[in-house]
Amino acid sequence: MSAGAPSMRAQRWAAAALTIFGVVAVQQASRLPFGDVTRPAAGFFPLCLAVALTVVAAAVWVRALRGDPHVVAVAPPTRGGLVRAAATLAALFAYAFSLEHVGFGVATFVLIVVLLRAIEPQPWPIALGGALVAVLASHVLFRVWLGVRLPVGPWGF
Repeated sequence: MSAGAPSMRAQRWAAAALTIFGVVAVQQASRLPFGDVTRPAAGFFPLCLAVALTVVAAAVWVRALRGDPHVVAVAPPTRGGLVRAAATLAALFAYAFSLEHVGFGVATFVLIVVLLRAIEPQPWPIALGGALVAVLASHVLFRVWLGVRLPVGPWGF
C-alpha cells in the first residue's frame, strides 16, 4: 500500500488527533492533585492514562508518517465483524443499565457468558467456567482485597 493511500492518510489523521487529545488530557489531568502510588489522588489515574494514550498515539503517528504498511488495516471490516462490534456495544450498554438492578455478580456473569458465547463463540463449559472464574476473581480483588463496594442485587450478590 502506498504512503498516499486513503487509509494511510486516515491513519495519520486519526493518530494525530489522538495525540493532540492525549496532550490536552495530560495538561488537564496535571491540574488535579496527583498523590503517589500508595495513596493516589484524583489526578493519578487520569494522568497515567493520558500519558499512556499520548505515547501510544504518538508512536502510531510516527509509524504512519514513515509509511509503515503494518499500521494500516489490511482489509476493511466485514459485515460479521461490524455486527459483532455492535452486539458487544449493546451488551455493554445492557450491562451498565442492569448493574445496579441485578448486582455485580449476576450482571458480570451474564455479560461474560454473552461475550464468550455470542460474540466470540466458545463452548458452553468454557463460557460458563470463564464467567464464573472472572466474577469470583473480580469479587476477591475488588471486594475483599481493595474493599470496594460492588453493587448488590436482590439476591445479595
